[in-house]
Amino acid sequence: MRAAFHAALLAPALLAAVPAAGAAAPPSQPAAAAPSSLADLASRLAAEIGPPLDGRRLAALVVETRAPALAAPLGSALDAALASRGYSVTILRGPAEAEAAARAAGQDWLVRVQAGLVPGRRELGAVAELVPAWPSFFLQRQPGAHAVPPRVVQARVPADPETSLLAREARPAGAPFAVVRALTRVPGRVLALAVGEPGAPGQPAIVAVTATALLVLSPAGEVRARRDLDASAWRPVRGPAAVVAVADLGGGRIALRHAGAPAAEVYALEGDRLAPVATLAAAPLCAGDGGAVFGAFAPGTGMLLDELSPLVDPDARPATARLLYGVTAARHSGPVAFAALGADLRLALLGPDLRPVPAPATPGEPGGPVVLPGVGTGFALADLDGDGTPEVVASSADPSGADRLRVLPARAGAAPLLETGPLEGAVLSGAGGDLTGDGVDDAVLGAVVDGAAGAETILLLVTADPRESP
Repeated sequence: MRAAFHAALLAPALLAAVPAAGAAAPPSQPAAAAPSSLADLASRLAAEIGPPLDGRRLAALVVETRAPALAAPLGSALDAALASRGYSVTILRGPAEAEAAARAAGQDWLVRVQAGLVPGRRELGAVAELVPAWPSFFLQRQPGAHAVPPRVVQARVPADPETSLLAREARPAGAPFAVVRALTRVPGRVLALAVGEPGAPGQPAIVAVTATALLVLSPAGEVRARRDLDASAWRPVRGPAAVVAVADLGGGRIALRHAGAPAAEVYALEGDRLAPVATLAAAPLCAGDGGAVFGAFAPGTGMLLDELSPLVDPDARPATARLLYGVTAARHSGPVAFAALGADLRLALLGPDLRPVPAPATPGEPGGPVVLPGVGTGFALADLDGDGTPEVVASSADPSGADRLRVLPARAGAAPLLETGPLEGAVLSGAGGDLTGDGVDDAVLGAVVDGAAGAETILLLVTADPRESP
């Protein structure tokens, strides 16, 4: 049975989930330390290799990774894991002829490992070739022959954030700050986007909302779940609009509200099914690791009131008379956690407490709030380079020409890090989150185009993942 979330009941839970600014975190029991991704991967790979054959313990280890920073720590983890299986390991630092070097050193085995992030997933994978290196006395005429056939084994584990950063490849010399490519097409006009984990933890998804449907897409753009929406009870508005968030509402849940709808709906992703579980009395504007933000539509319009709160409070009042096109959240909370776009197309950067982020003060002048002018209605916060501060990925504010995307530093007056050429369609929605599995944010933007059967939306991926570089 569907339950109605009354503000008085929901507020304490949300207060616990989103502490007030400056409040001390409640004491908690220390959690048991989970093994790191590197140790876990090394252990699984060593288990696949198995104990030494016929007491042959000497193993030369070569680790090859596309990200140089990953090789040494993974080599150390594999050294320990193989030693626990009974091997005596010598790490070879990438000789050109690894097998010949292992034979010359009198090793029994060459263990050649290639490892890296699994494309499109938050996983670290490794493939190991176990090559016998002792002389084959039965094949004297073939000095390079193996005494027993080589074996190939493999393993993969979820990648923790620290390992993801180690395994992230450097951007090729001369490559742009980020690349933009089409991900998929969605029927209809996408009104709102979110990136999060609405199902099992560790499984990111794109959530897209149109006037008639709620869709959950994989990071590659395949439809995982769809629910058709009944708009018969909605009031008419000037310009269709919606907001959506993937937030901790009794677990990873999807909350959405259309302009004119009587309440926000909360859905749970159950396999390939979206099940309605509750309603909310406020509009879920966005959500990140720092919590969710709620607000309200201006009556009769698709614009939002200047009413931002970490609580579901139907009695909240706007802070000012200005109207907003939208509000977005950074995936990871930091000095810049949220951003709000006003009707004047000026983007205000907000901290975790929803207060304006101050600009650095100059001698003789105090620093005012950071506001970025000329931001279009399709925008997202995404820490594309992994430095802890999100970039602003924004469409053009000029409605007269072809749309473009810009990647802007989160500070006033900075030059764009990237600016695309003309794009097909009008970019009207956006969200940030890790979609390529490298542990660093990407952004997804929705460009509305005219299709054969009506409006369609091209979802565009904006990423600085070096694996996406041409």
